[in-house]
Amino acid sequence: MKILVLGFDGASPKLIDEWIDELPMLRAFRKQGMLGQTIPPIPAQTPVAWTTFMTGKNPGKHGIFSFAMREEGTYERKIIGPEMLKSKTLPRILSEAGKNVVTINVPMSDKEGVGGLVIPGFLCRSEGIPHPNDGKERIKRKFKVDKLRGDLDPETLNRIQADPDSFFDKVNEITDEMAEICLYLLREENWDFFMPVFMGLDRIQHFFWKNIDPTHPRYEENKHSKSVRDFYTRVDKIVGDFLESVDEDTLVMVVSDHGFCPVHTEVIVNNYLEEQGFLKTKLKKIDVEKSKAISYGYGDIWLNVRGREIKGVINPGEEYERTRNEIIEYLKTITIDGKKPFKDVRKREELWWGAYLSDAPDLTAIFNIGYQAARRPEITEKNKLKRYVNDSPRWSGGHDGTHDPTDVPGILGILGLGIPSRGAVKVHLWDVAPTILDLMSIPVPADMDGKPLKLEE
Repeated sequence: MKILVLGFDGASPKLIDEWIDELPMLRAFRKQGMLGQTIPPIPAQTPVAWTTFMTGKNPGKHGIFSFAMREEGTYERKIIGPEMLKSKTLPRILSEAGKNVVTINVPMSDKEGVGGLVIPGFLCRSEGIPHPNDGKERIKRKFKVDKLRGDLDPETLNRIQADPDSFFDKVNEITDEMAEICLYLLREENWDFFMPVFMGLDRIQHFFWKNIDPTHPRYEENKHSKSVRDFYTRVDKIVGDFLESVDEDTLVMVVSDHGFCPVHTEVIVNNYLEEQGFLKTKLKKIDVEKSKAISYGYGDIWLNVRGREIKGVINPGEEYERTRNEIIEYLKTITIDGKKPFKDVRKREELWWGAYLSDAPDLTAIFNIGYQAARRPEITEKNKLKRYVNDSPRWSGGHDGTHDPTDVPGILGILGLGIPSRGAVKVHLWDVAPTILDLMSIPVPADMDGKPLKLEE
């Protein structure tokens, strides 16, 4: 069996359900196969979620917990990349089983161990550069490009507020260009498994969610509302173009790593830690060496533990547990304008399991819809109201606040011969990789957390 997986970063089941009458190709998945939700891992960040998809494992087993990971023996953080992944991925398992694999623009993907055409995606050192060289030369001859543009450049992202029209022009251009290259490779390459990931929806929804979600307190319907809706139509057409380009024996999946929810307020967690004495400052900056706890952003909270951090102040064992419990109890009592920003605060062993649990943050703050953590380890001046927020965050839509995965589900659609017409489904994102292996008659590794979906008639 050949399997085509179409990845759309950030595709929202909420919006697809709302606009399904305008999306005939996705509607076909629901009527003739299945189309529903995937539950991403915690946190529902792009690198964490796609790695969970590609490994069939929770972060405790694949080792990726955030965009940035702690550098052992320091207080520094390091941006993650596929070289930090500690588990075999689906493309590598398929390659080792003798399957021909093509992956294009998959975040956290790497060419190592994959015996086929690989164009690495987001967070990869060689992002956009085809491998091996003969594939690179074929693409260059056909399209006159040395690398694939799979994502927006920083300059365009930085100018969204000033020039939103140019942003939409650029994301549409990049998406159409990538689709054209992918369809060419779909026809020309010898493959058993083919997977591109399109990044446009994620970038659009971060900035324009307030223009499409009436529950957002700053909801404003304008021409950008139509631009978002039109992009979903563009996605649907891309799905249709791929469906027309494969034979009836090919199974087709559409998948996203997460969805979205409204964001109107960023919470500066470190100020609240300071209020209770867990965090110390020096010259209006965080003193990481004297602090008991610090949040580096995205809701992760790290304790300063003796024997683990270079200048730890908390003893492991009883003091460590007492401090974690105190932080949990305190954060759960916080209200901002009469509302609770924190949905929960969880210990790492309550969220993940596996050999790399020790690489995870000690606590994770999970936010209610509408709130998210400040993106960086920032702190602001104290105030009498003890109200430490950014009321005008850059983004109006989010998923990695950290948010409850059930508040930001992704999509999963499956269509092909023998796939029953089941309509809506709801599965964990880590179930998809073992399902693909099972469909291709390849043994599922025993350490995968996911289980193959039962797809028989």
